[in-house]
Amino acid sequence: MNYNNHSAMGIAAGGVIAIVVISLVIFIAYLWAYVNIIRRTGYSGWWVLIGLVPIANIVMFFVFAFKEWPIQRELRALRAQAGGGYGGGQYPGGPGGQYPQGPQGGPYGGYPGQ
Repeated sequence: MNYNNHSAMGIAAGGVIAIVVISLVIFIAYLWAYVNIIRRTGYSGWWVLIGLVPIANIVMFFVFAFKEWPIQRELRALRAQAGGGYGGGQYPGGPGGQYPQGPQGGPYGGYPGQ
């Protein structure tokens, strides 16, 4: 019986287990990050599972890329409710197109040295 062969197999098995554990930790970290990103856009985090479906993952990638996100719809509605549209009222892009003037005459109240 060769003991060197058994110890080499044990070291190899330990290395494989370590690689599997590290890979699993990295996979879970990426999955958690993707769920966070999807949830911030206004969609359910469960949409991350579509990445496991071969053709649907490509289709949904383009749908998510070019469709208006729920968070964008909500922001547009809130801005319209505030009466400023996308420009925010008195700021550039909105009616008037001017920044508010501060006591020193500069935009937003002026900065030292302006």
